[in-house]
Amino acid sequence: MIHEIGGKAPRIHPSCFISEACTIIGDVEIGEGSSVWPGAVIRGDYGRITIGRNSVVQDTCVVHTDDYLDIGDNVLVTHGVVIHGHRIGNNVLLGVNCVILESVEIGSYCLVGAGSVVRANTTVPDESLVIGVPGTVRPLSADNRKRLEAPTANYMRNAQRYRAAGLGLEIPPQ
Repeated sequence: MIHEIGGKAPRIHPSCFISEACTIIGDVEIGEGSSVWPGAVIRGDYGRITIGRNSVVQDTCVVHTDDYLDIGDNVLVTHGVVIHGHRIGNNVLLGVNCVILESVEIGSYCLVGAGSVVRANTTVPDESLVIGVPGTVRPLSADNRKRLEAPTANYMRNAQRYRAAGLGLEIPPQ
């Protein structure tokens, strides 16, 4: 479902795969080639949310903000993630059920481990690994850096498969 609120309607690139079982509300912009999967909620009712190109918001994620949230290109937001931060850089993987709290800024080429909690007002530098509760920041290994070169590639292919099968919402050109 896609809804307007307060005179602000989501702007979604027509190349996106948007599940008919997700909810996108308000001041939200989603870039070319991105996808939003069943049960995800992206709620731009308090502040603007932008999601870049070729990014993926998987099943049952909650994306919200009190003022603004910018999610970069090639970001993989895996199952059950909660984001309430300010900025997620490019080529980032947010692990299953991790939580990104208020005013967090995560740099590019970062990996946040499954179940981790990134505390409010934390700044995570580029090329970092965050794991634990609360999240501890450490340097990213070369193997994990390589993994972040194309973190959304499999889901981009899957989104094309779903669109070819006639699944998802039809997004008209804007």
